[in-house]
Amino acid sequence: MDIRKKIDNNKEVIGVVGLGYVGLPLAVAFAEAELHVIGFDKSQEYVDKINQGENYIKDIRDAALKEAISNEFLKATTDFSKINYCDVLLICVPTPLDRFKKPDMSYIESACVSIGQYMKREVFICLESTTYPTTTETFMMPIIEKESGMKHGKDFWLAFSPERIDPGNSFFHIKNIPKVIGAITPEGLEIGKSIYSKAIEKIHTVSSPRVAEMVKILENTYRLVNISLINELALLAGKMDINIWEVIEAAKTKPFGFQAFYPGAGIGGHCIPFDPFYLEYIAKIYNFDLSMIHTAGHINMRMPYYMYIKINSALNRKKKSINGSRVFFLGVAYKPNINDERESPIIEIIDEVAKKNGIVSYNDPYIPHITTHEGHLFSSVELSPKILANADVVVVATKHAVYDFEMIRKHAGLIVDLQNAYSEGGENIDKL
Repeated sequence: MDIRKKIDNNKEVIGVVGLGYVGLPLAVAFAEAELHVIGFDKSQEYVDKINQGENYIKDIRDAALKEAISNEFLKATTDFSKINYCDVLLICVPTPLDRFKKPDMSYIESACVSIGQYMKREVFICLESTTYPTTTETFMMPIIEKESGMKHGKDFWLAFSPERIDPGNSFFHIKNIPKVIGAITPEGLEIGKSIYSKAIEKIHTVSSPRVAEMVKILENTYRLVNISLINELALLAGKMDINIWEVIEAAKTKPFGFQAFYPGAGIGGHCIPFDPFYLEYIAKIYNFDLSMIHTAGHINMRMPYYMYIKINSALNRKKKSINGSRVFFLGVAYKPNINDERESPIIEIIDEVAKKNGIVSYNDPYIPHITTHEGHLFSSVELSPKILANADVVVVATKHAVYDFEMIRKHAGLIVDLQNAYSEGGENIDKL
């Protein structure tokens, strides 16, 4: 039975390579559509948890994962030879930057090598990982063809569809976020649309993978530039004794031509901090200078240090220094209400405080332990009136909904508010 007939009869087997924040929700979504899904990951810990119905991704309903496992629509494995059972392969692996801020393509390369070694004919393959434009055509296709001995367009089809996961968003989730997809051939695009439409409500097709790849870069670079802009204005406003939050609320009353972005300690997560460097990498190949995006990226990179300065200045006004002061952070996740500290600017601030001999502690109900970039190990401590009162400064770093900010204000002697938790400010509250 060829792949089109399998799709028509709901007989295709979906393989998801990489079971993290992108891959596992996608695997569960297809399993909920009553398609058989095999999840592939190199982590035995992840695989064991999934097969036991144990959820480690907050945005997935526990019941949805357990049902997918109990109904045998989802099975996880570390055995990549089972790729041979799959008619569809969706690649959701990490795409970090190396120490030189260049794209680390090793995870995509490893996935492509495994796919090429074990895939059967008539397979649809789609990359979802954030990357630079041209990756699908010029990086992935040659590897898969070499490893498999097969030809694209005849034996398999390649496409790119950017993930659009927004952790912590209770309204937009994988099923109701429109899905962009671009394939190398019209036939591949038709197959990809047929597959994705079974789990996702709206599919938007584009003319090529490189267009789809650029869509993802545009979306996140748009956010990076605007967040960096408001962060820089917030720093200026602070020097001018202007409340930037009041400025934003007033600007929001304009019914056209303005979208509100909010200042903070910096930008975290896997996508937005990385995307300008993916774009810079490919732009250099085309001898093109992305000066504005370069500047925005570096504004974002400097924000944690500026936040350290803000904490230090607040302590100085109380005739104290960072050295020997007890600095208590509320939240280390990169955004509210999620269990994800990847690239969190708070981690960098903690390192800077620790470097200056500050006595660091933190509370985050979603993240029990952290290891900082400098190798410091911390565990979340209980949030109590006593620890608030004992702190020389309490830093509101992540605005989790579970925090009782009135209780915190009552017991903390000094607060540095990086998240506008206290819109009106106060005598012992220093705002961003």
